[in-house]
Amino acid sequence: TSACDIVQLSAVSGDRTFNVYLLPRCTMTDGASRVTGLTVDGPDLLFKRRPVQTVPHSRALSDFISFLKTFNRPFLVGHNSKRFDWPILTRVLNQFDLLEEFEGVVTGCVDTLGLSREMFRLPKYSQPFLVQHFLQESYGAHDATEDVRTLQKLYRVWQPSENLVKKHKIIP
Repeated sequence: TSACDIVQLSAVSGDRTFNVYLLPRCTMTDGASRVTGLTVDGPDLLFKRRPVQTVPHSRALSDFISFLKTFNRPFLVGHNSKRFDWPILTRVLNQFDLLEEFEGVVTGCVDTLGLSREMFRLPKYSQPFLVQHFLQESYGAHDATEDVRTLQKLYRVWQPSENLVKKHKIIP
């Protein structure tokens, strides 16, 4: 995670969505491109071979914080976020001197990987498996907007207890 950069930043709450693409500041690995469908072609970021509009990191992060400020001390929900998303997001926010502001806006993050492992006995805990198992649907996994949209649905179906959420909360 120390070599990864943010290439897509998304959040969903109800029917409100935030989504931006960012041109990575480092080389994107073939593996990351395979998983996300995102590739870099010169100055362009492509999603499934089509150019997408990108936003500079500082603006993307500031806009993300502004979006989060429209809610009352939200907490973020991510799958495998404790090991992947959260460390990258906080590192990049820190690089742009926005970590303190971000920490003042959110109450933390809940990792649904650990949450699901504690709540259910299943053969797998990948987000696509959980979505198929609980929602009986498939989706565009690893597209950040689709990931957060389906995660919101899963969270609503699971209705984890407040104590369990507290146990799996990552506090800034």
